Amino acid sequence: MLSTCYTTGQTNTNEGQLVKKGIMNNQEIINVAFFYLKKGQEKTFEKLRSRGNVLLEKYGARIERVIKPTMIAQGELELPNEIHFAVYPNKEALESFNKDPEFLALKEEVVAPSVEKMYGFVTKKTDFEFVREIGDNTKTYGIALIYFKQGEKYETQFAQYHDEACAIIPEFGTHFERFLLPIESKGELEKPNEIHRFYFDSQEGMKQMVSDERMQKLFPKRDGSLSNLIFILGEAIQ
Repeated sequence: MLSTCYTTGQTNTNEGQLVKKGIMNNQEIINVAFFYLKKGQEKTFEKLRSRGNVLLEKYGARIERVIKPTMIAQGELELPNEIHFAVYPNKEALESFNKDPEFLALKEEVVAPSVEKMYGFVTKKTDFEFVREIGDNTKTYGIALIYFKQGEKYETQFAQYHDEACAIIPEFGTHFERFLLPIESKGELEKPNEIHRFYFDSQEGMKQMVSDERMQKLFPKRDGSLSNLIFILGEAIQ
């Protein structure tokens, strides 16, 4: 199946306005968490997924995707053990879940003894419009943390790159799951301007896309608009 995406032309120029938009009562929230586990505590940490999902249901929320990173393909970042994407119907549901006594007890029982450190981002969907597809555990996943250079012209330049790239990359079996705008952050990892999550039908297709002559011509436009890009590859475990 081919997938396409395009922008609506709205850019992220006013962070104060975006934060205000991000706390609208009825807006879906996606919490993104990077977990670094203590050695030998992987089995203990699994309880967070199995029991956490049950607790999330009380608030109309769910763990949408769990990625086990396998490599940092671009940029500098210590490789996390897991990256979780949890979807909440609104900010109120997220806040209520975080105060839930059962969740607080689960954090003490599971998170405290098993997690060395974590980074987190509260995000909402960007204004990119695209055909959203959902992959499975057989796919190779990519997560991109995107940091724009300061100035509206660089955001516009990246949007132009993105429009052109989206016309090419589906040819190589690339499918889009999420385009996210971080509005709050927790931990030492700098908050990116955007987080993208997508998957590839095959690693061979991914390599062909990267080496494609048209994409090679576009990469300087992308790189010229960014102050940093962290690109993580991994597999889905949920």
